[in-house]
Amino acid sequence: MGRIAAAALVGLLAAVPAAMTGRGGAREQEAAHCARRIVSLAPHGTQALFAIGAGGDVVGVDDFSREPPEARALPRLGAYIDPDLEGIIGLRPDLILLTPGRRDLAGQLGGLGLRVRIVPDTRMNDVFETIELLGGETCRDAPAADVVRRLREGVAAAGRAAAGGARVRAVLIVDRPAGELRQFYVAGSGNFLDDVLRAAGAENIFGGAMNSFPQVSLEPIATADPDLVIELAPGADVATAAERVALWSRVAPQLRAVRTGNVAVLTEPWIPVPGTMVDRAVGLVAEAVARARGGVREEREEREGR
Repeated sequence: MGRIAAAALVGLLAAVPAAMTGRGGAREQEAAHCARRIVSLAPHGTQALFAIGAGGDVVGVDDFSREPPEARALPRLGAYIDPDLEGIIGLRPDLILLTPGRRDLAGQLGGLGLRVRIVPDTRMNDVFETIELLGGETCRDAPAADVVRRLREGVAAAGRAAAGGARVRAVLIVDRPAGELRQFYVAGSGNFLDDVLRAAGAENIFGGAMNSFPQVSLEPIATADPDLVIELAPGADVATAAERVALWSRVAPQLRAVRTGNVAVLTEPWIPVPGTMVDRAVGLVAEAVARARGGVREEREEREGR
């Protein structure tokens, strides 16, 4: 950082009121403070703030905070590896939200006297915890409780709609090279997407993996022969999604999911985000599970009829 920029940074810090820094105040005073100038460098935190009615208090977001649409008009403050430190300080926030993977940045910002909260983002329950936490931070506990109740009911309803009948064994592919069926990153155990699969009534074929997102080849997928293949392709257009499905038919036509037409490509960019669209994410996956269950039933009936 140049000397002029450094001097400006110091000047900005000097202008931040003590109530914003959280230094020198009792824990009770800090808890009683209602955050009114919030920088969210956590996409799920951004969603939660808008959902509880605190969107007007958000003054800046990270580059990946794209939902709800209103968030896209806010100042952008960089991505995971290149946060705009001067831009953050210049917005004079009284609260900064970070994901657990950014503890180094949390220490850096805290060292500058800024108040930081880490908002969890690993499991489905973290969605509800984050909403409740931010309800407290913004003095909107009642709206936060209402949002949590609505989301829990939506997730439960989607799960009930997909329940019953034959089990559906699924793989959820988070990423792979374009045009190739190799080097898959899949949802393993202990993560938000695994929770979504289970809530939607599917059995994750990699649910026993040691890693949250293991890298696998086509061979273990083919060996497991899932009833349902789900690929995430955030933001992909219809043609790209169709080509992804067609590739499975060309390369792996022997797979049960391919034979029964149960390769689903989900292009909604918010599905991987453990945020306030969790009920919709479970609903979309549950629809794919229900279709796959029909394919499992038809295949079984054909086999028994021979």
